[in-house]
Amino acid sequence: MSNEGRLVKVAYRGFFDDGFTFIDQTEQPIEFPCLDGWMPPEFIETVRDMAVGETRLARAGADVAYEDRRDDRVMEMPLDRIPSDARLVVGEIVSLEGTDGRVCPARLIELSNTHAVFDFNHDAVCKALNFEITLLEARDMRPRGRLQTCGNLEQVCPADENDESTQVD
Repeated sequence: MSNEGRLVKVAYRGFFDDGFTFIDQTEQPIEFPCLDGWMPPEFIETVRDMAVGETRLARAGADVAYEDRRDDRVMEMPLDRIPSDARLVVGEIVSLEGTDGRVCPARLIELSNTHAVFDFNHDAVCKALNFEITLLEARDMRPRGRLQTCGNLEQVCPADENDESTQVD
């Protein structure tokens, strides 16, 4: 049975060709409609034909996996704007706080006596992405209950006990 248009729950791990894991959702599975646009196309194509309990690998090539690298996400900052006790190591990711209070991760790519250069591009930019996916659940995307209108009062009735969802125990 195809999972197209069904609500699926998957546990997955995303990793680069060198084996580095960039996301691990094996302990916290995610649920989404198996429809184009919800996940990378290769991910959806793989899940579309999986059976509950099955594990498969999917691969998205670097040309389609993620957005392109953007030069405007590389920023040079004078060292006098960085706290003197900050530990700066080229190649490591640091958290930088913007003037609006948001904290953003960036990789330190260059360090001199006067400035530091940070790259805010995501590590997955321009890289192939591999996914190890286990389908845990697939069910029809129908309401879990009926909406009943009584005058201006709307109540949700209990879900049908004959739910056709499938699960792995």
